[in-house]
Amino acid sequence: MLNDGSSSYDELPYSDNCFYYTHPDHMATVAALHGLSPSAVERCRVLELGCAMGGNLIPMAIKFPDAQFVGIDLSARQIGVGRSVVEKLGLRNVDLRTMSIADVDDRLGRFDYIVCHGVFSWVPAPVRDKILAIFSANLAPEGIAYVSYNTYPGWHARGLARDLMAFHVRNATELRDSVQEARAFLTDLVEVIPDQSTAYSAILRAEGEFLSGVDDTYLYHEHLEETNNPLYFHQFMSAARAKGLDFLAEAKTPGLISHLPQEARERIEQWGKDEVAREQYVDFVTNRTFRRTYLCHEGAKREGAPASSAVASLCVGTLIMPESTDPDVLSDSPETFRVSDQGATMTSNHPLLKTALVELSRARPRLLPFDVLFDRVWARLKPRHGDLPEPEQARRFLCDALIRGFAVDLISLNVHPPSFTVEPGDLPVVSPLARLQAERGERFTNLQGRTVEPEPFDRIVLRLLDGTRTRSQVVETIKARVASGELSISDGDEQPVGDDATIDRAIQSEFEVSLRRLTAMALLIA
Repeated sequence: MLNDGSSSYDELPYSDNCFYYTHPDHMATVAALHGLSPSAVERCRVLELGCAMGGNLIPMAIKFPDAQFVGIDLSARQIGVGRSVVEKLGLRNVDLRTMSIADVDDRLGRFDYIVCHGVFSWVPAPVRDKILAIFSANLAPEGIAYVSYNTYPGWHARGLARDLMAFHVRNATELRDSVQEARAFLTDLVEVIPDQSTAYSAILRAEGEFLSGVDDTYLYHEHLEETNNPLYFHQFMSAARAKGLDFLAEAKTPGLISHLPQEARERIEQWGKDEVAREQYVDFVTNRTFRRTYLCHEGAKREGAPASSAVASLCVGTLIMPESTDPDVLSDSPETFRVSDQGATMTSNHPLLKTALVELSRARPRLLPFDVLFDRVWARLKPRHGDLPEPEQARRFLCDALIRGFAVDLISLNVHPPSFTVEPGDLPVVSPLARLQAERGERFTNLQGRTVEPEPFDRIVLRLLDGTRTRSQVVETIKARVASGELSISDGDEQPVGDDATIDRAIQSEFEVSLRRLTAMALLIA
């Protein structure tokens, strides 16, 4: 192992990402589904332990100017970068501090939401204990805490690859060199194992394939840092309950019991006599490596499973679109809805759900209050479909269906829908944060608190959408940059476009496509 503490994160920092499932709106939504009454997110207090450069907190602060956000991190360098962003954006509700988790006490006050992402498994036992103590002492009575951590049994196999790579680079002095050496070693090791049919070979090959798709930062901090302490879920919950905390739900929903085959669900119900035991058996069945857990105070009012009736008070959205250009919503024939050409799908033959998904896809990226959605569905189906249930029964069915979609991340549910435009005006404006991220060459955080990846041309357009240029002026600016040689335009075969008239048409066309794409990504505020 090379080193630990803040120095390795200074030298090889994680990307400054946001994590949607730590957003107070998402946390409040899950809390509401489980019977809690969390504080209004518009005026909440949020604490993030290990906030790095503030890339997670800053988008929250932009959305909720009347809320307060405090982030602490041991890395003075990363806090300095975050403070410069806060200053450039003119935010007055974000407080980023160079501070150890060990120094947090009641002077920070109570928080409605506490976030600790990518820290718990990577710090020594006293710090892990302190994190749970902070949740207990600094969390408001109806507050929610989020914590992520590595888990067994999945990390038994992953830990094998970690141990072997860490030994191989034990004498390395440069972080980035150690990552490349570790990658090459694992690849070579798999190739020279005499019996390729063994479980040992299969485990290392699978880990090598997994690591080939991750960046250097992830590989180093997961596999080469000195401290990495996975644990079983029941062990984590024993430690949490010792601090007066209880399990609320998983933040990232895939892997829940409801997603498993019926036989697996039945066995888990048979084996597990309580919720923690059932969750542990889920990890056994799925070989889980990582959890993102919501905790609440022990004794807080809650439901064991998400209450679909709560959906009626929420706003609903979706990322999926119908595969058919003219979906049949009236008959019982199945229709498939897809995130993208290669993305996840949802298929239904029920007129109510099909109509709801069509209405949501037409509204995207906006969210609709459930009552508005139901009224649109009912108005569309009632005159043309003679076999519908009574309205209240139909509402219950739709709530149940939407919560199932929420459980597989195809439906969005929100207590406080984000504000953005879906019809940009003649002076389009992209969020200030996205423009700043474009200047810094980073990925973008949209106005829904999600990370999005625009096309290369979108980055050029995005930096010009500050509200000082009309659409035509943006196009003329791009044309001037092409004429000066600063930018180039190519056709579908990557060949340069020749004459000026063709270039002008190409730029105009690409600009309109780009503007629609940026709008669909929820990046525009005007």
